[in-house]
Amino acid sequence: MFPIGFGLFWVAVAVGAFWLLRRRSAPADPRAGARAVLAERYARGEIDEDEYRSRLVVLG
Repeated sequence: MFPIGFGLFWVAVAVGAFWLLRRRSAPADPRAGARAVLAERYARGEIDEDEYRSRLVVLG
């Protein structure tokens, strides 16, 4: 019984570690990255203010 419990403990530790790593690597809001790219394009002058605001509304 002890070897089975010991093995299940380490499986649970591995699954928990994997879950935590996956959760930390995923962005909380997927649209945040799109907003950042849009803001960078506006700051570089690639798009004007009207286009920036209209695309921001679409993302919102």
